[in-house]
Amino acid sequence: MSISLLVLLAMHVLGDFYFQSDKLALRKRQEITAVFIHSLLYTIAFLPMVFISSWYVFLILVLSHAVIDFLKYVLMHVTARNSVLFILDQLGHIAVLAGVSVWAFPDFPMEIRYVSALRIIVLVLWVAKPVSVLFSELFGRFRPLPGEGTEGAGKVIGYLERLMLVLLLIIGQYGVIGWVIAAKTLARSKQLSDSQAFCEYFLVGTLFSILSTISLFLVLYRW
Repeated sequence: MSISLLVLLAMHVLGDFYFQSDKLALRKRQEITAVFIHSLLYTIAFLPMVFISSWYVFLILVLSHAVIDFLKYVLMHVTARNSVLFILDQLGHIAVLAGVSVWAFPDFPMEIRYVSALRIIVLVLWVAKPVSVLFSELFGRFRPLPGEGTEGAGKVIGYLERLMLVLLLIIGQYGVIGWVIAAKTLARSKQLSDSQAFCEYFLVGTLFSILSTISLFLVLYRW
């Protein structure tokens, strides 16, 4: 993967996920003003493009993002398939980033150690919040009714699980991944034995975390 695309992916994930609160994400489904606010926050992530590339590349990136998000907002009032719209929305953004990285933002020299660090940063950013949001969009309806446990703990556990998987994949300790899954299963053993619904939700979440982390690792390190 080119250095320019790695830089653009880092800026995109910051602007589209980390500069956006959960409340703003929910408001975007109902209020066009929230879409506008998000577009402004997204612009902040791409301000460095004015200095490392050009102002017209910066405008292409932020305006295309605003247009795609506006189309998503319109379609969300036509269809209830939010998960499909979310995936299409991200594919649209990534397609624009890939096109810009090829045609308007040529690669620039960077030491190998800095490229490696950039690749790790991009991988960590993508496996954390974006994967969590995608899981909620795809499988949120399977979530069992609230019971024992701390609110939000499952999300944090998912973050830590994927970060550990990233570390193990980078250092090549693939066999230890099984131990991580075993430890997670042991900690939830009581809930797994008491609730079939929680057992299924737990299994889907664990498999999704593993699959998404490995997939992103392969894309960033093998493509």
